[in-house]
Amino acid sequence: MELFVSYQLPKHEEVAFNLAKEFGLTCLFQGDIDKKENKQSYFFMYKPDHSYIRRGSGNLSKDIYCNFSDWSVNFKDPLLSRCLKGLPEKFSVLDATAGFGKDALEIAKNKQCQSILLVEREKWLFYLLQEGVANAENPDVLNKFSIKNADSREHLSNTKSNYDLIYIDPMFPGVGKSKAKKSIQALRDLTKEIETNGLLDLAIKKATKRVVVKRHKNSIYLEDLKPNYSVKGKVVRYDVYNSS
Repeated sequence: MELFVSYQLPKHEEVAFNLAKEFGLTCLFQGDIDKKENKQSYFFMYKPDHSYIRRGSGNLSKDIYCNFSDWSVNFKDPLLSRCLKGLPEKFSVLDATAGFGKDALEIAKNKQCQSILLVEREKWLFYLLQEGVANAENPDVLNKFSIKNADSREHLSNTKSNYDLIYIDPMFPGVGKSKAKKSIQALRDLTKEIETNGLLDLAIKKATKRVVVKRHKNSIYLEDLKPNYSVKGKVVRYDVYNSS
């Protein structure tokens, strides 16, 4: 699936083209887009302070961005919250596969979480994460965030930092008949499947307390490593690995 950078106003042309160069993508003026030819393509729509992803160039497509203000109030994941029980006070976290940062926000809501590093290798997602934090109306929880544009395996291999919890969501493919939410589908369409070989083993060695891996409830264990226990829901499963 192809991703383009686009802009609506001529005064934004220079910034949009510079972003496209940074992301390694093609830039198109919105007025020049062939709606029929590009109806299945994705567009990174540049707007000062509020960029977003959209599928197709029509107005009916839903804007996809890091909406931390809304998620902090209207999103809860009790399954993921259960995976945090027993962690020490002021625990530190590495989210090795940040995506749009929704799961990282859920972890950061925990009062005992002191800090969370979001590692995201896609440059356009890294940009949206930074912008989402800057635009958040309730920044208290987000003050725990730091964001890095890097490959998670390289970061883990080279870092001297310790993390009590390492979180991995390797984006499992669609399973079953249910449709994925637009943001999840966009990640599946636009991001390369993370090379997980060795990532879990490395994370277990680096984490001081535990590693949590998000899977579809019917998926095999990541890297065929059996967890210490799992927290299961109707759709997803969190596999928990205790560090030795």
